[in-house]
Amino acid sequence: MASANHDAENVHDIVEEPTTDGASSSGPSLEIDSDERDSAYGGDGQSSYTMSATSSVFNFRYENGRRYHAYAEGQYPVPNDETEMDRLDLQHHAFRLTLDGKLYRAPIPKDVQHVLDVGCGTGIWSIEFADEHASARVLGTDLSPIQPAQVPPNCEFLIDDCEQDWIFHNQFDYIHTRAMVAAVKDWGRFFEQAYANVKPGGYLECQEIVFPLRCMDPGVTAENSPLMRWSQLFLEAAAKIGLDGTMPRRFTPMLRDSGFVDVNLKTYKWPIGKWAKGAKFKLLGRFVFEDLMDWLPSSSLGLFTRVLKWSREEVEVFLSECRAEARRKDRHYYGEVYVWWARKTVDANSSSDQHADPIRDDESLEPDEEDQGQHAEPISQVANVPRPVATDVTQVSVEQLEHLAVSDSKDSDPKQ
Repeated sequence: MASANHDAENVHDIVEEPTTDGASSSGPSLEIDSDERDSAYGGDGQSSYTMSATSSVFNFRYENGRRYHAYAEGQYPVPNDETEMDRLDLQHHAFRLTLDGKLYRAPIPKDVQHVLDVGCGTGIWSIEFADEHASARVLGTDLSPIQPAQVPPNCEFLIDDCEQDWIFHNQFDYIHTRAMVAAVKDWGRFFEQAYANVKPGGYLECQEIVFPLRCMDPGVTAENSPLMRWSQLFLEAAAKIGLDGTMPRRFTPMLRDSGFVDVNLKTYKWPIGKWAKGAKFKLLGRFVFEDLMDWLPSSSLGLFTRVLKWSREEVEVFLSECRAEARRKDRHYYGEVYVWWARKTVDANSSSDQHADPIRDDESLEPDEEDQGQHAEPISQVANVPRPVATDVTQVSVEQLEHLAVSDSKDSDPKQ
């Protein structure tokens, strides 16, 4: 095994319980600005968003066969190439399926006005939110200029680093962020800036994939599972550059210290493969499996070679072992997704709702005893099941999900 010479340092599995208070197209989306950094947000209904750097943001860095962002180089250790963009869009559909087709959990009004999507990636969430909320003016920010040129007229994008000072001129009604666990090093400061930039009564929502990876089977550890070992090594490497993959489990005190109230948490479980009961979980498991297959090299090639000092060949061999492990029919791996939302008080001097009764909602997951013999397979390789597109999740009914899951089992089960 290529990883035998790279013993992971002891990374504690932090599992402390969170505490909560409650529970068409229109022209180009980016504009080059001569200023090195100008995230000014006018909020006056005019086209005042600008790209926050010169054309040098397009001078991407290439390493180990992958492409990385140039603006704030090294801040985010994951590629921004076509493979990663496809993965991000696929993961977006997994999130929508998780939320039963919705884009958010916070109780924001349908006619919300000003929305900020921090770390927007390909911009798919921003675009779909703008499509669904004609009243909203949506701004998506990211380190990479990988968003499409043709977007809804009420959606624009800005190249910006959320770890730097936020200098928007006006406040937002709703701030959204998703899958930023490998991007934000100082969550306390992030929440403070979010609080300062959200209007009184407005909401912040964070949708996060949380490490470490989990397994329902007793005795599966980093010593006997390459996939669990990868999870441990990812945490170790990330920690060495200031990233804490377990941090989203402990957002409550930071949200409260920043001034937010009505802190809510909904936890979800993402099965890897289609071993879990229920049509929704079977389909979700196929999305998550495909996501993981692309995430393994995206997350590891940079971190393991730069930080852990592995060779590219060692990483590739180890990842092949991880992929084989993920396909095992006798192990039940899953990831955890935490969705937090919290409100800024209308009256900054009022603290009457600071300590409302906690609201936390946890999702359960159990194996399908009748499907234990099925291997996880890439979606694109299963007969009659193409790689997902937006409509696969956002416009599919429960009945269609069930039909797809059942027909999929028949297609892939040689006994049928």
